[in-house]
Amino acid sequence: MQTKFIEGNIPDHLRVHVVYLHEGRTSRNQLKKIGQTNTRYVTIAKLKDQDDNIVGEGLAACSQGDNPSRKVGRAVAVGRALQEYYA
Repeated sequence: MQTKFIEGNIPDHLRVHVVYLHEGRTSRNQLKKIGQTNTRYVTIAKLKDQDDNIVGEGLAACSQGDNPSRKVGRAVAVGRALQEYYA
């Protein structure tokens, strides 16, 4: 059976922490840390266990031609974090 990598399928013992970074709110140092200096909007999702350890991390970057959407960015980043967790 294949697991769907959506937020509704996050195991109960994990929680999600999502951060939205964009030009007006983010320092250059933060953008350099994630290696996305050419993008305007970045969403980072981290899956954490009960001991606050990061067990999966996902990144969604909006390209210059995209229309930014927090909903889409969150869905992509959380899906990627779940993929990493199950890998």
